[in-house]
Amino acid sequence: MKTWILCLFLLAIAQPSCAQAKRPSLADLSAQTEAIAQPYFDAYIARDWARLEPLLDDHIRFDDATASVVFGAVGKQGKAELMKALRETYAAIRDMRYHPVSQFASGEHMVFVGELEWSLGLPDGLIVDTRMPFVVRLQVRDGKVLEHQDTADYKPFVVALHAARAKAARSGVTPPQPVAPAATSGG
Repeated sequence: MKTWILCLFLLAIAQPSCAQAKRPSLADLSAQTEAIAQPYFDAYIARDWARLEPLLDDHIRFDDATASVVFGAVGKQGKAELMKALRETYAAIRDMRYHPVSQFASGEHMVFVGELEWSLGLPDGLIVDTRMPFVVRLQVRDGKVLEHQDTADYKPFVVALHAARAKAARSGVTPPQPVAPAATSGG
């Protein structure tokens, strides 16, 4: 019996040293997330790929399911694929400004809610200026952005696109051409 009591006592005092490391609190994890997510988001809006790239996880997932009706699938997987896409497709964006409404970090996630004001140069020379509701959700793990999910109301963009095409057609400057086949569907 004494042996059992001694074993239990040894297990009881040894357990804390063998226990798993303490998990960070929600507040601590949220602060760690914000410390990465805010500079990443600022670099994204500024289209500063040199500042953004080191903050990406090698297995980053990027998507904007709301853009697919207008631009086709935009989802990307992996750091190299995403950086290539950002450098190529975002080159047509002449200006991009974010007008914040709110933001919060909760655990591994940070959410930015606001409006995106942007100017897109189309291959046919038209410029489409738009301001639209815009939400970004980022997931940060181990100090890197693991997931980037854009969600936007693209109806204002489609309205501005149609207006720019109609104005160009009236002035005879350029023939109407869609951004993508779905862009003429009305959003």
